[in-house]
Amino acid sequence: MASERILVVEDTDLLRRMYRDRLVSDGYQVFEAADGLAALATLRDQPVDLILLDLIMPRMGGLDVMEAVAADPRTQGTPIVVLTNLGEEETIQRAIALGALDYLIKNETRPADVSEKVRLTLDAFGRPECAAVASFIVQIKDRVADAECLIQDAGLKRRLWCPACEAEVSLELVAVPEHAGHYDAHFVCVACGRDFAAGA
Repeated sequence: MASERILVVEDTDLLRRMYRDRLVSDGYQVFEAADGLAALATLRDQPVDLILLDLIMPRMGGLDVMEAVAADPRTQGTPIVVLTNLGEEETIQRAIALGALDYLIKNETRPADVSEKVRLTLDAFGRPECAAVASFIVQIKDRVADAECLIQDAGLKRRLWCPACEAEVSLELVAVPEHAGHYDAHFVCVACGRDFAAGA
């Protein structure tokens, strides 16, 4: 029985439910998102083994999601299969250039085809090895504990919000290999990949 975690990102409710139901019946743990921003929010909380990603969506499209996934140390390297429509050849080529492993044309694809593509992709890709240096993305809650002092000390002008894309910023902790339990830390925006130095 499959046990991998799949994120299905599709703005059409019917298609998303069809893909989810088939993948769940095949034993996968499935997470859903109706647009790119919801997908990134899910990925902040849930590590997944594969992303099934629609390209044309409201709020944030699939290509922007792919760029954000590649910029986030927690998600970069996650296999992505894109979902697209006929006549979107240029967008498909851009997705492949950004790292998509494969694609499916939605109006030519049954849920069984999606399941088969997911299985083949996971089998071909294999589970990624753990990074040599562990890193973690931590969400800081505004006005809780020492958040106010941390925001002031880091010189964040927009508090915990990215001035470039308006997404919530996080704290990235990078393990110091020679000192177990010690981490270097800096603020990052998972959505756009921006790295915040003091005063940013």
